[in-house]
Amino acid sequence: MFRNVNSDPNGERDMTRRELDAWLLAEDGGDEEAADAAFSQVFSAVPKVEPSPMFVEQALNASWAWRARRRRRLALSWSAAAVLAVVAAASLVLASAVFTRTVVQVVAFVSGHMVPWLVAYASVAVHGWLTLGHVGAVVAGTLVTPGRVAALVGVELVGILAFYALWRVAGAERLGDVQV
Repeated sequence: MFRNVNSDPNGERDMTRRELDAWLLAEDGGDEEAADAAFSQVFSAVPKVEPSPMFVEQALNASWAWRARRRRRLALSWSAAAVLAVVAAASLVLASAVFTRTVVQVVAFVSGHMVPWLVAYASVAVHGWLTLGHVGAVVAGTLVTPGRVAALVGVELVGILAFYALWRVAGAERLGDVQV
């Protein structure tokens, strides 16, 4: 059940099986003060884990190198973004004089040929929606008669009353306290 606590290959632990058993018995017995004392006695013999100086030096050197690489990459990224923005702005300024006339001609040509078709399609779409709206109004006028409206209102009132009764039942502490 327990490993042998005395067979440490380094020979640094001074913990005996009796100390471990005393701690476990104090825990099982419920004596908090004795259990705390036995716990501190058992685990005071456990050696502290400390890293070697060489490991600490290597870890610190690696972290500093990583930080320096990160800063270099960040500076390079910002520099590249700035150069890209300057080149884009310069090419826009230099090319605007050449391409302005062409862009205006292309926009005028496309809009001149496209606008009549867009107006025609929009008017067809509007007429279609108006037709569908008229059909819906006719169907609603045919189906909605005074008798059907009264039946619909009656069903809605019964549904509201059912939800009210359910709310009262769900809010009661005991099922016998319900007064609907």
